[in-house]
Amino acid sequence: MAALIRHTVSESKRTLWQNILYVLGLVLGINLLVELTNFLPKKAGSYVSIAILVFVAGLCSYLINRRLAQYTYILIADELIFYKQIGKRENKILNIKIQDINWIKPVNEMPRSKTCKKIYGLACKLKGKGVYGGEFKQNNKTYRFILQPSEELLSELRKQIKRYNKKAVQ
Repeated sequence: MAALIRHTVSESKRTLWQNILYVLGLVLGINLLVELTNFLPKKAGSYVSIAILVFVAGLCSYLINRRLAQYTYILIADELIFYKQIGKRENKILNIKIQDINWIKPVNEMPRSKTCKKIYGLACKLKGKGVYGGEFKQNNKTYRFILQPSEELLSELRKQIKRYNKKAVQ
């Protein structure tokens, strides 16, 4: 029987007052930094303002991609599909055949790779307990991905990877 497993992972939701304090702290911190640039010489102040703008853009990108996003993993037969949802918009990010996956390990046990073309961060957190990494090949290039699978999804993935690796050896 073909496996059909769907697992969605998201950052734990904060209470309303925690969100308000978080946003208020960010706004006040940015305002303080901008006010401090007024004490700098005119040319240096403009460079520091640009640096603050770049920092805030990076922070917003992090918050959207790690805190607000939900990642859905769907295992259908011999295919693993990754979706990323922000708000009501859901985008298909990656589609991998199980036979192309070399291994899945806890992220802290992943060996360093100099030949890896790209690493897909498809989880709300990229380190810690319950975070796994995998490696796959497509078009003779090596790629990696990071995910937070459920126990059911992880065990089924490992079974199927082991089955395909045995077939490849024979």
